[in-house]
Amino acid sequence: MSLELESPLLLIMCTGNVCRSPMAEALMIHHLNQQRLIARVFSRGLAAPIGRVPHPHAVEVAKMHGINLHPDKRASAVSSSEMAMATAIFVMDADHRREVQQRFPTASGKTFLLGQWQNIDIADPINEPFLAFERAWQQCADGVQSWLTRLREAGMLRATV
Repeated sequence: MSLELESPLLLIMCTGNVCRSPMAEALMIHHLNQQRLIARVFSRGLAAPIGRVPHPHAVEVAKMHGINLHPDKRASAVSSSEMAMATAIFVMDADHRREVQQRFPTASGKTFLLGQWQNIDIADPINEPFLAFERAWQQCADGVQSWLTRLREAGMLRATV
């Protein structure tokens, strides 16, 4: 069996897939690479404006932190098959979790708040000033780090050889 098929598939979701989930996806990929951990990561939206580019503030805050959020990334809506394939699903707030439970009930048990260990919902910064994007970035960063630690401790993530 190939390594890619054995690696966990981590899905990160928000509403539109233009702010929070692309930032969290970039953070997750960055930290997986830094820690030499194996996983596949992608982001989607529950109500994505399909094809839209990431919000300019999201791209800028990522750049300020030295992490590449590809400006050619495009918003995508989550599909039932992606929900089924995902090993773990990380959402930004309690409303997202409820929507997953309603729309994709079989994915309920593997859907978690990204900010669970900080006991927070990560607010949508879409119509807010840059500072809101910085706050969402930091909250996503904290959530990603906490989840990577827990997934590694649970044996769900392995290091590359």
